[in-house]
Amino acid sequence: MPTNSPVDNYANGYSVLNDFSSEIYRETMRLFRPITSGENVIRHTRAGIAKRSIDQMMNLSYQQQDAFLDFLTELVIEKKRDEEWEKFMKSLIDKIYTKSQFKIQFEALENQFMKLTENQQKQILILSINKMNASIDGIRREINTRLWIEKAKTLELLAIDQVLYFFQNLINSIPLTKKLSDQQWNKINRRIGFGVYLVLRLEAFRRKKINLDDLNEDLSLSRMFEPTETIIKPSEYELALEVFGG
Repeated sequence: MPTNSPVDNYANGYSVLNDFSSEIYRETMRLFRPITSGENVIRHTRAGIAKRSIDQMMNLSYQQQDAFLDFLTELVIEKKRDEEWEKFMKSLIDKIYTKSQFKIQFEALENQFMKLTENQQKQILILSINKMNASIDGIRREINTRLWIEKAKTLELLAIDQVLYFFQNLINSIPLTKKLSDQQWNKINRRIGFGVYLVLRLEAFRRKKINLDDLNEDLSLSRMFEPTETIIKPSEYELALEVFGG
């Protein structure tokens, strides 16, 4: 019975996501609790509990990270359509709060974030976005490398790349350059909620809880945020058309 070659196992979507599983965990935490990126911002505040919570949540063992993401991905197996993303986030937090080992840390991080000034909150959000961009850039560069390997699973790699590309556009469009109105905070929370959904769907794909068709449907859903913008970059048109047909 034929088996997959090492190249087949290396140049596919599952392999990329496996190699970057710790990064996926950290990006999930930065979305749920942006303050996890802001240790330097809160260094001179009375935030001892928050600092300890950041250390605990960002330095879990691989097995603990894996168990946490496995728990969360169970909540995104069912596709979302026209979801109110703020409510989606709340439902995830409510589920996390059923786990006592996470509830204390999540509450401490949120309470400390709400005590910060708006300017400090924006500093932390900007820092969190910059860290996420750097991490995702690294994953996308690796995907680009593996795309050119013979017998690469091109459809898988392109779909993952496009989800990540849209995710970057989503977080980079968050308005953080001026005083924020309630409406703008709602927009931020909506985009963060959808961002969490996308990242967890990638993780669900890695765990084979959803399939490639599901990821492609998520890309269609993404267009509700930027209906006038294409997801695929102009430089990728030729390659995408060759792969998908058209």
